[in-house]
Amino acid sequence: MKAVLLANMGAPVSEKGMKVFLKLMFSDKAILYAPTFVRFIFSSIISNLRYKSSWQKYLKIGGSPLQKSMNKMTADLQQMLNDDYVVSSVYSYSEPFITEKIAELYKQGIKDITVISMYPQASYSTTGCVQTSLDIMKQKFNAIQFQFVEDYYDNEYFINFWLELINAKVKEMSYNKPYLLFSAHALPQSFIKRGDAYTNKMIISAEQISQRLNLPYSVSYQSKIGRIEWTRPYTNEQLRELAGKGINEIIIVPLSFINENLETRYDLDMELVPLGLDELEIKDICRIEIPESDPHLVKMFYEFITQSNEKK
Repeated sequence: MKAVLLANMGAPVSEKGMKVFLKLMFSDKAILYAPTFVRFIFSSIISNLRYKSSWQKYLKIGGSPLQKSMNKMTADLQQMLNDDYVVSSVYSYSEPFITEKIAELYKQGIKDITVISMYPQASYSTTGCVQTSLDIMKQKFNAIQFQFVEDYYDNEYFINFWLELINAKVKEMSYNKPYLLFSAHALPQSFIKRGDAYTNKMIISAEQISQRLNLPYSVSYQSKIGRIEWTRPYTNEQLRELAGKGINEIIIVPLSFINENLETRYDLDMELVPLGLDELEIKDICRIEIPESDPHLVKMFYEFITQSNEKK
């Protein structure tokens, strides 16, 4: 028996869980690159100060859609694989935790585990935290063999996933030649200075998609927190610039995500799209909604697994 784990950041399902989520996230060196005692102090402060307001955002969107999407993708992938595999969704900062699931699998005698990141463009702060969990479990159970699929930003299935969604949206909205504004979760600029290739990978994904569609585009970044410098241009600033140029057909593409989540349902739907419509008076602006699961992505995951086994 072998296992496949689809790994994501996670999503709290209660106010108490929100506090735990924030505490774990800001304790992680992959997220906050600082000494242990600094992370301990900062995570305690931020989790206590922000958990109530963060949970209110989840309530406004009716709870996070992330776990429902992850469960659907897990079920679809399980259906494609034979009974020699067990497929599960796991998370870094909410249950079921990556480390706990691996320990459970090991107790069941499963020592061949493929882990697939749900982050299309690898980063120190996303795939980095997954890798840390795998390193911990490898030290604890050295008989486990891990195969870690870190990203797939230029994979043909991933590109086709977005091509179909964008083409469908253009047709639905009766757009002529819309501007594609690719919006990704921002990173602290310090990560890029340390060598994180996240933004370069984002550009490659955006270029491949826009060139095939023959549509104008740019890449921007959303959901920054605090006062430090994050990756630019910010999506709200980019919208203002596009509005100033008279561009009135814009499709926002949440390029760094393959699941709906707080950043899409709240930051895009409740803040950025309304900014374009109401304040900037952009005539036609919308964003791509991400399906709960998609055949392109599931087939891509399936091929990652089967091709890895063929190489053994």
